[in-house]
Amino acid sequence: QAVRRAAGRWLCDFERRGGMAASVIANITAASAAEALPVLKKEDWMSEQTKNDLVRLVMAGVSSTVAQCCVHGVETIKVRMQVEGNAPRPSGVPLKYPNVFHGGMYLYQNEGVAGLYKGITAAALREMSYSSLRFGLYEPFKRMLGETDPAKTELWVKFTAGALAGIAGSALANPTDVLKVRMQAAEGPSRPIMVHVREVLADGGWKAFYRGVNATIIRAAILNATKLAAYDETKYMLKRNGILEEGMQLHFVASMFAGVMVAATTSPVDLIRTRIMNQPRGEKHYNGMLDCLRKVVRNEGISVLYRGFTPQWMRFGPFTIIQFMVWERMRALYGMKGI
Repeated sequence: QAVRRAAGRWLCDFERRGGMAASVIANITAASAAEALPVLKKEDWMSEQTKNDLVRLVMAGVSSTVAQCCVHGVETIKVRMQVEGNAPRPSGVPLKYPNVFHGGMYLYQNEGVAGLYKGITAAALREMSYSSLRFGLYEPFKRMLGETDPAKTELWVKFTAGALAGIAGSALANPTDVLKVRMQAAEGPSRPIMVHVREVLADGGWKAFYRGVNATIIRAAILNATKLAAYDETKYMLKRNGILEEGMQLHFVASMFAGVMVAATTSPVDLIRTRIMNQPRGEKHYNGMLDCLRKVVRNEGISVLYRGFTPQWMRFGPFTIIQFMVWERMRALYGMKGI
């Protein structure tokens, strides 16, 4: 009996200790699983690089919209100057928009501040779509082309990445470009964007929104390649030679140089694109870019390709400076390395 009682106590004690051990093991396992689950979920859902790429897209759109709001009036004058030469005008009648200053005064006197900001809604839509892609995709395209160290990236990689990002953005955002140009070129009282949407649809259906898309894509490739490569290369050159350090002064100098380069390289394509997009309803003066280039040079001379260059530079200069400086500042606040 004594042996049976001792054996019974030993079995009870064993079961109690075993239950405690099993409970401890279960708790450890559950805690480990709970601790590991968020990590696995985070890694499976989105990598840090992908997250940064998406944030860059948003910041690029916001910085470009801010810049556009600052220079939209100058761009409206530029559009009026470019399309005026295409409209029939009686002999001896002077141009309403002979240059940026007289054109600006005429526009303000006849249409007020609202006239200068015609098309701002379409412009904002354009920047949040087009510019977010052409800026936000620049660094992913550089990585795709083999970049490993931004400080040692070859110039051709920067140009190619900028061109590819510009093409991707412009191909998707051409409808907003068409609406912006038509709204800016329309003289008289301002009309809502939906009125212009209905006019474009009546003029040729959805295909009309892609009028001038070839010119837009070529312009975007040249513009983006020039702008981003010039800024990127100038910035690293100034840093490598110890002239300037990372900061607002460096961003200002690099973006100012990029703005001048963009205006010089894109003015001819910009004029051709504007003429094609702004053809009157039911009329077709040009059969593509080359036809437009040939007719413009034949009828108005080769110098007309740089008509509107002054407002073009007055728009691109401040726009590029504001765009890059706001973008770089947003990146710094977010904790992201500069371009």
